[in-house]
Amino acid sequence: MARREFDFTDYESENGNSGFGRGHPRGLDLKPELPETTHEVIGVDLTHILHASEVGFSSAKGGGGGGSGGGGGTTFAPYTSGPATASAGYNITIEFVGTWTQDLYNIFVSSADSLTQLIVGEIPNVSVRTKGGVKTVDDILITAELGPIDGVNGILGQAGPTSVRTTGSLPATATMKFDIDDVNNMGLDVFADVVIHEMGHSLGFGSIWSRLGLVSNGLFTGSRANAEYHDMGGVGGIPVEQDGGSGTAGSHWDEETFGNELMTGYINAGANYFTEMSAASFGDLGYVINPNYGPIVDPGYVFV
Repeated sequence: MARREFDFTDYESENGNSGFGRGHPRGLDLKPELPETTHEVIGVDLTHILHASEVGFSSAKGGGGGGSGGGGGTTFAPYTSGPATASAGYNITIEFVGTWTQDLYNIFVSSADSLTQLIVGEIPNVSVRTKGGVKTVDDILITAELGPIDGVNGILGQAGPTSVRTTGSLPATATMKFDIDDVNNMGLDVFADVVIHEMGHSLGFGSIWSRLGLVSNGLFTGSRANAEYHDMGGVGGIPVEQDGGSGTAGSHWDEETFGNELMTGYINAGANYFTEMSAASFGDLGYVINPNYGPIVDPGYVFV
């Protein structure tokens, strides 16, 4: 089974990988708006470009979608996942830009719901200042957008944090933008894998590892994820991807070691698994996670 790489852009900002400078036809604006740096948040570009040809899928898998630029849909109000009382736990708020089909909206909602069942501890609200004014964010605000970029099999989209907290570096805002033509072509099941993968990065997986000093000599050093890795049969530290260039190397689990684990740098055709190791790694980022956490997606996966 061939692997497909998230091959991120070579254009780099001071803090991460960006779409700045990469030409693309009129459609979605892939230059993320970075919040102003204040005493509460640091505006950073930790986004990366995704290419549709580097995600393994069969056009027969799942089924087509539709949305902004895809011939109709519905305008959805922002969705907040997590406890109704914000101070009771972790909330993910998604602002949907443009029109969406119910199926594609449901994929984002399901991904957010899965992650807020894993991450359960409230983190401090922050005030985020952008061109649109000041917003109070509890606990992360993700802007989700579908629209035309360059047609099928080109740039799939862009995703990642656009600001992090000055204390602890947990993300406060993020963007997730996808080409509707590629989304329709890959089908719902594969798009669901892509969304949970990218939402994980938006919450800090891989994107803030270097800020927290969690990778040393090619190994992830977080104690909670390593405990799960050892339970899965691993020895030593967790191997981190070293191939694929900037944006893939250093911010994913190693593909050769973990294969179809969902948080490697490659989305493979077939089943992809979000294991206890990936779940536990969010505790290493500084989140309070559910003590009874399990894998978000794990049909019997065991590392060997």
